[in-house]
Amino acid sequence: MSERIVVALGGNALGNTPEEQLKLVQQTARTLVDLSEAGYQVVVGHGNGPQVGMINLAMEFSANNGGKTPFMPFPECGAMSQGYIG
Repeated sequence: MSERIVVALGGNALGNTPEEQLKLVQQTARTLVDLSEAGYQVVVGHGNGPQVGMINLAMEFSANNGGKTPFMPFPECGAMSQGYIG
């Protein structure tokens, strides 16, 4: 059985803008593929905090400024973020 490596990506590892996220994900993906091709089992985890905070702030702004959206609590924002990442 090959060795297993757990890679924990902090919430900031995926950047703060779509452009930054694309650049960072491409770089990270190359590293993960290299590890996999070297024979390691790779397990990836993600912190998700900044993304959940961004979603929460956007939903709150919309709810308070005529966007006709409900306020979303953090658990729901976390679920939204996980769905976006998936």
